[in-house]
Amino acid sequence: MKYALFKHTQNNLGLVNIGDHIQSCAAEQFLPNVNFYVERDALDKPIEEAAKIIMNGWFTDAPENWPPNPNLIPLFISFHLQPSSALVILDKKENIDYLKKHAPIGCRDYNTLQLLQDKGIDSYYSFCLTTTLDEKFKSKKRTNDIILVDLLYSYDKSILRKLNFVQVIKKLPFSKIKKLKGYFIPKARVSHYLPKKIINNSIKLDHYVSASQTNEELYATAKSYLSKYATAKLVITSRIHCALPCLALGTPVLFLMEGLTDEGQHMSRFRGVLDHMNILTNQNKEEFEKHFGKKMNVYKPEDIDWDNPPTNPDSFKSLSESLKEKCKDFVKH
Repeated sequence: MKYALFKHTQNNLGLVNIGDHIQSCAAEQFLPNVNFYVERDALDKPIEEAAKIIMNGWFTDAPENWPPNPNLIPLFISFHLQPSSALVILDKKENIDYLKKHAPIGCRDYNTLQLLQDKGIDSYYSFCLTTTLDEKFKSKKRTNDIILVDLLYSYDKSILRKLNFVQVIKKLPFSKIKKLKGYFIPKARVSHYLPKKIINNSIKLDHYVSASQTNEELYATAKSYLSKYATAKLVITSRIHCALPCLALGTPVLFLMEGLTDEGQHMSRFRGVLDHMNILTNQNKEEFEKHFGKKMNVYKPEDIDWDNPPTNPDSFKSLSESLKEKCKDFVKH
């Protein structure tokens, strides 16, 4: 049997989110080998031979390229449909029939689960495959490194230096260009959440990297990030595909959340995902929990002992073990 893995060459104004590759690193752990790569956003393109593929992650910038090629034998697990793509994909009978054929569909979040169930597709909440990354990437070493990853990225001016502004003008509609104002006039700052000693003595990483890298280079970057997360004393981030791997790797992690509560994009990804991690926010706990309609692991900055950060919740572990079993069974059979 052949095995395929995603490549992620689509870019956002000259940048690639390495979180996509981290999700694919989670899938790669379970494959005996990778015979070839397929573009996640072009799964309908010709493929000469049959291959198994783990269909986890975020779908998709190209919903018109569905259903996938029949030569791909999929395991749908930790599957996320972004709302705008779901409108296109789930509007076509052939896509619904395709998903029913390969059901049950393991969904990364509650929003995707509801979308599929509304169409009569057998599906269940599986959580995210990045919580299995301890299979390959967990380390016995532990440093004193504190790593800050894309904190408050909706307000992070550093991203402006990386953007290809020719593409910004050509590709972004005016309504989205207006959203860039958050980078110029931020509503929140990292200093509102972290003491100076943490900010000044930390390692800074970000998940947006240059799209000019090769597929091999992007995967190498993803794996180097995972190695850093695996040995850190503490990671603080606003990226779920930094935070979730840290759960698997046993690294204390705080998810800094502010200005990310829009239903159209962020909350559709967060419901069912943030339940299992420690959240850092300046919001009142009761007010924050109204967004989710349930109790959450919420900390305000003054609640944190920065020399002894809180340990991660372990509520994800049974979900993680189930994910591992399903992926191993898929490859074995």
